[in-house]
Amino acid sequence: SKTSYVAEPKIDGLGVSLIYENGNLIRALTRGDGSTGEDITHNIKTINAIPMILRGKNYPNFIEIRGEIFMLKSDFTSLNEVRSQNDEKLFANARNAAAGSVRQLDPHITAKRNLSIFCYELGASKGLDTSNHWDMLLYLKSIGLPVSPLAKKIDSIDSMISYHRDLEHKRESIPYEIDGSVIKVDNYALRSKLGERARSPRWAIAAKFKSKNAETQIIDIVLQVGRTGAITPVAKVQPVTVGGVVVSNATLHNEDEINRKDIRIGDTVKVERAGDVIPHIISVDLKKRNDKSQKFIFPTKCPSCGSKTIKEFNLITKKKDAVRRCSSEGFECKRIAIEKIKHFVSKDAFNICLLYTSPSPRD
Repeated sequence: SKTSYVAEPKIDGLGVSLIYENGNLIRALTRGDGSTGEDITHNIKTINAIPMILRGKNYPNFIEIRGEIFMLKSDFTSLNEVRSQNDEKLFANARNAAAGSVRQLDPHITAKRNLSIFCYELGASKGLDTSNHWDMLLYLKSIGLPVSPLAKKIDSIDSMISYHRDLEHKRESIPYEIDGSVIKVDNYALRSKLGERARSPRWAIAAKFKSKNAETQIIDIVLQVGRTGAITPVAKVQPVTVGGVVVSNATLHNEDEINRKDIRIGDTVKVERAGDVIPHIISVDLKKRNDKSQKFIFPTKCPSCGSKTIKEFNLITKKKDAVRRCSSEGFECKRIAIEKIKHFVSKDAFNICLLYTSPSPRD
């Protein structure tokens, strides 16, 4: 028999799990690393699109539903405008805005952010009998959970390609950010036979859209020193909108990359958001290069402490690393010291959170 599939837009948001017991929302977690996530129940309860009580009576005693929280493009723009007026740091994209919103300590802030959700998958459940994904999506709608209106049942590879191309063509007119399509095998029994890989299922595939790019000019090339001493060149460019985000910085990766592409200050370049996230330079328009432009020479001294910069020998590749590093040791380099302290208190290390409460008028 012919295999059927379900095609859905790949929403650029924050993955969450909603857990209902006897029809009541009892817990909401971020998807985290796939097995452990943050408890965001208090914030999720402020999102109007998420029902606190499931509709009707046709639901099991326990059900876990997976979804993607996102922010509309218009709400993202409005949020950044307000933050700009208040001299607050702007969000780089709608996904970061949505993720930051559900992690707020104050649920009242989350409530003001106008977040939305589309549910797309079933997690654990007790007593729910569904044999295919399409019927499961229809069931989620019937109990009051939002499902993407762009989801579609298809039955061939040609249909997959057509769906993806059509979605990419309509991308700008869709009111929220999507970065590709996801195609899933519809039948659950067939999914079980196909099984899972270490990090992804064999019964689903994600197809990303082409990265967006734009033309701009390099104003300057600055050098950033990381906690390991790695010196990373960053291009300061004339602000340009790439995929709905204003880009003013683009990574140049390392010295070898600058030399390979012959990137110079003043060059007209094409900037792309790699994976629609990190801006980088993909090419230089040599026809627009100034005759007086000079080749960028990577410094042999650390821009922070003045120590000699070195390229370490890699024992595995038997070559010198592409990355140039500051040769100072310990905390002698101020920039390395600052970056080490920032890493020490970061979420990936000791996760030290400093809370600041403004003094009351009485204090």
